[in-house]
Amino acid sequence: MKQFDLTEFDDAELIEEKTPIENESLNSDGSMTIEKVKKPKKKRRITRRQREGLIAYAFASLWLVGLFAFTLFPLLLSFFFSFTDYNLVDAPTWAGLSNYIYLLTQDTMFWKSLGNTMFQVVFGTIFSIVMGILVACILNKPIKGMGIWRTIFYLPNVVSSVAMALLWTWMFNKNYGLINEFLGLFGIPEIDWLGDENLVKISLILMGAWGSGVSALFFLGAMKNIPKHLYEAADIAGVNKTRQFYTITLPLITPTIFFLLVTSIIGNFQYFMMAYIMVGRGTNYSAYYLAYYLYDKTFSDRQLGYASAISRIMFIIVIIIVGIVVKTSKKWVYYLGEE
Repeated sequence: MKQFDLTEFDDAELIEEKTPIENESLNSDGSMTIEKVKKPKKKRRITRRQREGLIAYAFASLWLVGLFAFTLFPLLLSFFFSFTDYNLVDAPTWAGLSNYIYLLTQDTMFWKSLGNTMFQVVFGTIFSIVMGILVACILNKPIKGMGIWRTIFYLPNVVSSVAMALLWTWMFNKNYGLINEFLGLFGIPEIDWLGDENLVKISLILMGAWGSGVSALFFLGAMKNIPKHLYEAADIAGVNKTRQFYTITLPLITPTIFFLLVTSIIGNFQYFMMAYIMVGRGTNYSAYYLAYYLYDKTFSDRQLGYASAISRIMFIIVIIIVGIVVKTSKKWVYYLGEE
């Protein structure tokens, strides 16, 4: 066997092959200092999942910026302004709870507008849901050309809200409105739909039937998802169509009712534009809704601090009502597949 003499190799080569873990240095006094040399750290590579996560955050960053800049920040700023006296020109001055105290104890117009808003929330929400169910039941029938009918029912929702408001203003007109002309054929006298303080809110709610196509589509989708074998079993048992609706259809579309109930409550609390265009504040402020009052306080009276207090109170009321609906939903909302 051939043997190798280690002395053939240079000492420098042996030192280079070793991985240095210590560094020796000679001090001036003859002593030696040994320092440990840290091994170089390996660069951490980004995994594919982490890379995909970073890309997802990059795409969502614009939405997050919009959320903070146009939702959370204005919300917090409005909460601060509600405790100040601010007129959009001068710097806000601290007012404490004076805005809330005056609003809840002395401002009669606030309670008037809140009453009008609650009327719209209760009856407007009920009417829109009932109309949506009725239209969905009609569209769910196997009728020729049903696609055309569905388009016709949904078409009003793509019309400009301003154009729709002007159209209904003409239809509700006391002197030459289409509705009064039709009722006149039966000898019914002219009705001041938008001028009578007892009818104006009802008229605005009836106008909501024009835009029931969106809710109808939601209900139609819910009805299409109901298993057909439930209706077949009911037919075999001799259950009539009316009873099938109340025992099969209505319970199984309660999740959609729940969704539209919450969204309609929130939307009706913000009801403003139609009343603003069609009747203004109405006779004796009969169409003066809370959002309208908030608009006047902000842009007409330039009381931004007081308007912010109104918006905070409205926010609390909406949260309470929606919270009650959500809390009680377990008792009346039925999901397919649950016992």
